[in-house]
Amino acid sequence: MSTIYGNEPFSISTQAVPVDVYTAAFRVSGQIQTRFTRVADIVNLQSSTHLTIEQATISEYADPAATLSAPLALVALDEVLVVVAPETPGGAQPEMRIEKRGVKAQLAIPPFRLTGTIHVPQGSRPIDGLLNLHEHFMPMTDATIASGAFPELGRQVTALAMRRDRAHVLLVADDERPDELLADLLDEQTAAAWLRAPTEEVS
Repeated sequence: MSTIYGNEPFSISTQAVPVDVYTAAFRVSGQIQTRFTRVADIVNLQSSTHLTIEQATISEYADPAATLSAPLALVALDEVLVVVAPETPGGAQPEMRIEKRGVKAQLAIPPFRLTGTIHVPQGSRPIDGLLNLHEHFMPMTDATIASGAFPELGRQVTALAMRRDRAHVLLVADDERPDELLADLLDEQTAAAWLRAPTEEVS
């Protein structure tokens, strides 16, 4: 349901969007009231230090059986690693859109490994699309969420927003520019080892 604040022409129409918000230790599911239609905008253009989640269900990765329900939950934006939400119709106005191309990428943001498509401006290098952004959260589409430490968190989603500046390892596969792969910095075996869940140290 849309909510309108104030009177025309300064009214702001919002809608309740279902979200799953992941921190390093908790998953909070529910609804967020927003006027934005893209998942990255929901968090990047957030004016508060906390996300307000309505009809929230809170679960802890270390104890998934112990869930808590609440009519309202506040999640510190600085602690959010991944947000999953449907991409609703609309988006940016045509004159505001920047032509972009899809690039396959994988980011390790412990405890998650995110694999999917990122979208970088035409003519730019994928590494620039990952590193040279002002926004904290970057969208990824057709994404797979995996976690070696918490395999029950694994899922596939249409769209998510990820906290790219919290990534430990970033890999890019760009078919258009094979000579500029960030992945070339790591051999496949090393990259796979880095992205696996940490094992117990042998004393």
